[in-house]
Amino acid sequence: MKSLIVLLILNIMLWQTSFSQGAKDTINIESVEIVAKKIPAAYKTTKLDSSSISESTKLSDLLQEHSPIFIKTYGSGSLATVSFRGTGASHTSVLWNDISLNSPMNGQIDFSLYPTLFFDDAELHHGASGLIDGNGSLGGSVNLSNNPVFNKGLNGSVQQSIGSFSSYITSVKIGYSNKDWLTETQLYYNSSKNNFEYINIALQDKPVLTQNRAELQQYGFQQAIYRNLKNGNIGVRLWYFNSDRMLPSTMQTSLNDENQQDESLRTLIEWNGLIGNLKYKWVTAFLKDELIYSNTLSKINAKNNIYLINSKILTKYYLKYNFVLTNDASIKYEAVKADGYDAEHNRYNNTWLLGLSKNFKRLNIDAFNRFTQVGENTQLLSPNGGISYGFFKHNQLKLKANAGINYNYPTFNDLCWNPGGNPNLNPERAEMTEFGINYIQKVNQTLLEIEATGFYSYVYDWIIWQPTSTGIWSPSNLKEVENKGIELSLKLKTIINKTSVIANANYSNTFSTNLKGQSEFDNSIDKQLIYVPFHKMNYSIRLLYNTFSLSYNYSYTGKRFMSTDNNWYLPANFISNIGLSKKFKTSNNSNVSTSFKINNLFNQDYQSIAWRPMPGRNYLFTLTFQLN
Repeated sequence: MKSLIVLLILNIMLWQTSFSQGAKDTINIESVEIVAKKIPAAYKTTKLDSSSISESTKLSDLLQEHSPIFIKTYGSGSLATVSFRGTGASHTSVLWNDISLNSPMNGQIDFSLYPTLFFDDAELHHGASGLIDGNGSLGGSVNLSNNPVFNKGLNGSVQQSIGSFSSYITSVKIGYSNKDWLTETQLYYNSSKNNFEYINIALQDKPVLTQNRAELQQYGFQQAIYRNLKNGNIGVRLWYFNSDRMLPSTMQTSLNDENQQDESLRTLIEWNGLIGNLKYKWVTAFLKDELIYSNTLSKINAKNNIYLINSKILTKYYLKYNFVLTNDASIKYEAVKADGYDAEHNRYNNTWLLGLSKNFKRLNIDAFNRFTQVGENTQLLSPNGGISYGFFKHNQLKLKANAGINYNYPTFNDLCWNPGGNPNLNPERAEMTEFGINYIQKVNQTLLEIEATGFYSYVYDWIIWQPTSTGIWSPSNLKEVENKGIELSLKLKTIINKTSVIANANYSNTFSTNLKGQSEFDNSIDKQLIYVPFHKMNYSIRLLYNTFSLSYNYSYTGKRFMSTDNNWYLPANFISNIGLSKKFKTSNNSNVSTSFKINNLFNQDYQSIAWRPMPGRNYLFTLTFQLN
């Protein structure tokens, strides 16, 4: 609690100092764009374009098809987690308008529960850049944001999709804004029987079966109200989402009766502004997540409740001589009440980032440090630094490098699960380095961007659960893991004979190796971690001609090992999706569009997680009415 008070006092002092300087002694800074990127140029980021977001229904689909991240999905509509640069599911942070959404119970996010309707922008922060977003991002972070735009009048859309396996998706988005006020409402509904056919390779004759007891029903809404101010805006958002789904059996199980219900309520108030040379954002949120799991065959009915209160102040102060001072302070209260605990548990998770950046025209240097207090654990040093240099007149070619240290703290499950929790765990510690080259060239109507990045990370005290001598599973700091690899990306925009061509490609080669054994008989040493593919690649091509649009997406996932000794693996899979759409203008400010999409075009039989079948070729028809 003392560190919480110190954090508040220090932040208020810095805030008041910056505010008074900005008000009394305004500095004329030449060629500085105040609306700056959150992540400096020295760090690897991937911004997903609006077309990719609108064409995807869920966040899990968006990342699988348009990013180098590997999505581990337990089946259509089921749990979907990520592996970012070879790290575990709890090593990727997800932020919504700068508020972390990760569960303090297990540190993870179910990416299948995030409709793309609920956010406007999505950006990936790779490796050490995740430290700038907060602690725990050993692989990186996924940043989702909403962007209020004033003075647009009445606007909105209604979209209805009908697909294979009795799938129905309804999305409604309507808003109104003038120069002073903005309000927008988003409604979402999704239902599916998920009764697709699959080949059961676990049975001797490999029969074709129909998946049953896999129904899902999801609905939710988001409501926002914003007020435009003289030097910024202030707004409130409310996010509600409810998911009720049956959990289908594996190929090896004939009987199953599992159900999972997820309910999320997220309220947020944010205040953005610019006074003199001070750019600031204050955001406070309350989050409540409830998960109810039932299994009638095993007579299990478990209920978990998570409560988060998070308040942040993020500032950038633009000093003389092209210096920028960054000050981000976060106070977060976490509380969990679960049937697996002997009591309700809570803690503070407070962080404070202080950074200084300097621009020497072509050379940029950044230095950061994050102070962290999680429960009784205090970490004063989590340094991070980056450098980038631009060649040629317009900096078309950039070299960049960065390095940093980040910590991931044990979750409540790690510490408090009864029986088995270990209250003496150390936080996982990652030392990360990265080197990259970026090239951008624009000639007439063609824009080309190529980026190559090499990364290396060493994680100490990796937490692993294993059975004890008494047969009870318990976590320990037993592993040391080395993650290394390369990431390549390409973006192309051009016009050929009145046809716009937009192409994007991503490739990642990842080696994630366990370097420390649990015993002398441990056969996982120097072996690839399970469910981390060596190769992950995707590309998409979109052709736009008049009111027609044709898109093709290809996603390749290399083999993934199912056992720590690397003796068993899932083969590589390659999934192709193709879509065609046509837009009809109905008036000066409205239009109707139709689209038809074929997923898994070549009807490949594959699994993302062992013994969990994925659907073959399937179809989706969508009708959209849009008011501009």
